[in-house]
Amino acid sequence: MAAVLIAVVLLSNARELAHKLGSFPLWLFVPIIGLKVVNWILRYLEWHYFLHIIDVYPVIRGETRPPLSPNQPATIRVSDSFILWMASLPFALSPGKIAEVLKALILKSMTHTPVVRSAPIIFAERLVDGIAVILLVGLSALVAGDAIFQTDDAQYIRGVLIGTVLFLFVLIGVIQFRPIAQVLINSLGCLPLLRRFQDSIQTLYESSYDLAKIRHLTPTTLFGVGAYFTDCIGFYLILTGLGETPSPDLFAQAVFILGFSVVISALSAMPGGAGGRELTIGALLKALVGMSTASTGAAVLMIGILQVWFGALIGVVLALVFRKRLFPPSLKEEIKAI
Repeated sequence: MAAVLIAVVLLSNARELAHKLGSFPLWLFVPIIGLKVVNWILRYLEWHYFLHIIDVYPVIRGETRPPLSPNQPATIRVSDSFILWMASLPFALSPGKIAEVLKALILKSMTHTPVVRSAPIIFAERLVDGIAVILLVGLSALVAGDAIFQTDDAQYIRGVLIGTVLFLFVLIGVIQFRPIAQVLINSLGCLPLLRRFQDSIQTLYESSYDLAKIRHLTPTTLFGVGAYFTDCIGFYLILTGLGETPSPDLFAQAVFILGFSVVISALSAMPGGAGGRELTIGALLKALVGMSTASTGAAVLMIGILQVWFGALIGVVLALVFRKRLFPPSLKEEIKAI
């Protein structure tokens, strides 16, 4: 990620880039950071909602504890839940966001919830993100298609979007259509290396099945749309702060560019989407908005820091401050047991 940001600086005229950054209105950082905080709150509400589905109940009062009996759910204080979610933001910098599994391990150390039961929440969050982004991208294209599909790569963009939509439909369909899913699980159970994990795979599927039900995806997708929309507003403010003339078309382009970059970064599976996001944003800003190299470099640099590094820094600080709560001695044993 750092290498990508350094490349942005090298590819831009350093003096012009510094001038663009220096002339950016500082007061705009207040609403931009405020919108980012709203984004975190809405995305946390997704996590909060999904915890109920796996029988871990966030409570304002009370304590974080495992189930007291088979008929009682585990509970987690909202403060513990929020700290855990925020502290997991740096995990997104791992390849394919694989480190987010650590979030499930920490939850297990707090509530004794099996990892195979809670890990699908990570998948569900990514699924909701994908649906939310596609909805925003599609809506922006519908509202201002002429201001968006004016690039030579329009056919490629349409292909990526259609392919992503089809993939999401197929994925949800396979999960929700039990006969197909059960055949796949039974087939995996026949493999020598996976036979002893069949019960865990079954639990993993049952949890995924519950989380991916339409009645659960609908409210969480609304949270996701709201969260990404706040990021789009922040991106629009960045563009206007860099000298672009405010207009409905510019706003639609900002929504489309940021959303499409999220799709590309997810497909790249690089740590934090590094490379795919920056290249996509840079190319589309030049092709659609017609921004100069210096302005494009400044926009890519600022959105990269605000979208990824700002949250990662906050997460690291919280992890250090609450390390005893998040990383008790029992967690080491859980990691060793993997």
